[in-house]
Amino acid sequence: MTMVSSHWPLLLIVAVLVVATAGCLREGTAGVTGITVEPVNVTAGAVVLNVSTTIQHWSGPGVGAGMLRVEVLDDETGLRVHEGTRKFDPVRPGSTVVVSYELTLPRRGSYRVRASLTGVGVQQAGGEVTVRSFERLPPDDARTPITITDMDFLVRGVEHGRARIEAEVQLTNQGDGPNLDLVVEIKAREADARLLADRQWTTVGSIRPGATVTRNVTLSVPDQHNYEVEAVLWSGDVIVERGSRSVNLAPNTTATGGKEFAVRRIDTGEFVTARETGVMMPVLTPTRTPGFGGPAALLGLALVLLGRRRHHD
Repeated sequence: MTMVSSHWPLLLIVAVLVVATAGCLREGTAGVTGITVEPVNVTAGAVVLNVSTTIQHWSGPGVGAGMLRVEVLDDETGLRVHEGTRKFDPVRPGSTVVVSYELTLPRRGSYRVRASLTGVGVQQAGGEVTVRSFERLPPDDARTPITITDMDFLVRGVEHGRARIEAEVQLTNQGDGPNLDLVVEIKAREADARLLADRQWTTVGSIRPGATVTRNVTLSVPDQHNYEVEAVLWSGDVIVERGSRSVNLAPNTTATGGKEFAVRRIDTGEFVTARETGVMMPVLTPTRTPGFGGPAALLGLALVLLGRRRHHD
């Protein structure tokens, strides 16, 4: 599952914003050309964010000191959850200034961060970015170099309407030192009903820097359903990493015009794979007729003759 990783700033860092109102901004003398949001501090319940707003001079004489206004809206409800201002220095012709502003939000949910300018020579205009998945940011005291880099699945058996799916989770130490004691929770959730079909746990153990290891668990799930299999990396009672993949035992196919859907019937048993042992086992060549093979028959005949000889003696 990349899966989601220890590169936690990448979850929130927003690249240079292409402001949709650029045409309007150019009518003034200065405007917002970019907003970057990145975490400064993460605790179990909150995230401290730094909002860096880039202000660029567009045309005409320089712009005097102005005011940057930052507001945060809940992405689901549209309600304002934060609002504040920060002064910025005069902007000389052709130059750019970056204004930083820190704010604190709950470690959950999705938010829209808006930045706008007011002041002499600045029009009422700005831009916004969306930040989400705060719960995927591990707290600073639980951060780990271990990342979930991939997941694979093998069918180990099908019986009585249930499939045994072995999940292989690849874990990589992307740091330069030892890792904390971690455990992996692997769970299968039915894609439509969102019901949890099975859940298993396994330990991670020590992984040397730069190395990748595989941890396996076997999940027992009802056959002919589609699942989202999620791997959750725990450090104590704190989630530090997540990753997921889909396992479709009843995949949907689109029929005509994208309006009709049909369910493909897959015989899961056709994908059953024997468990690898790492030891080469001899393969016996079957005979056409039942009974002993040639060497065994000769050995039996020799024993019979030896027995008769001893009896005569």
